[in-house]
Amino acid sequence: MNWLMTLYVVALFYVLVPGVLVSLPPKGSKMVVALTHAVVFALVFHFTHKLVWNAVSQYSMDGFQDASGNKMAAKPLPAKAAAAAAKPATPA
Repeated sequence: MNWLMTLYVVALFYVLVPGVLVSLPPKGSKMVVALTHAVVFALVFHFTHKLVWNAVSQYSMDGFQDASGNKMAAKPLPAKAAAAAAKPATPA
């Protein structure tokens, strides 16, 4: 997983921990407050993770990219070079 995405999840979790910004419902029991915040976290993550993933994936260093930002795929060797690579080396 991308480190920037991990940082997003950590920040989202921290912000939605009960008592950091708000405790929902205000006079609920400890279990009800925790469950409410878990549902809020799941909903916020569900609706934002693709947006965040697309935003942080452009800063990814996995593989090489051409000038337009598209990842370059490995090109197959020409038939002559592939045949030469497949031959066992002869001692000189």
